[in-house]
Amino acid sequence: MENSTVDIIELKKIMVENKLDKITNLANATGIGRTTLSNLLNGKAKPSFNVLKRLIKGLGISPSKAGEIFFSSNLYDIQDN
Repeated sequence: MENSTVDIIELKKIMVENKLDKITNLANATGIGRTTLSNLLNGKAKPSFNVLKRLIKGLGISPSKAGEIFFSSNLYDIQDN
């Protein structure tokens, strides 16, 4: 998808549900660096395949939910004309 983006809001909800809402805790649970996680959660970067796999496994995200989160259309920026 050309205009796909990470649904950061949904990702943060799952982090809270898993009690991994602090970057340090998520980094420890997934083995992903804090800088990488910070950039991802602030919308400055998209996850690499390796980061994506670690997040899915570390947060227990189902494949269908992962598709919704990591390959969502950016509906927040669509404006009615």
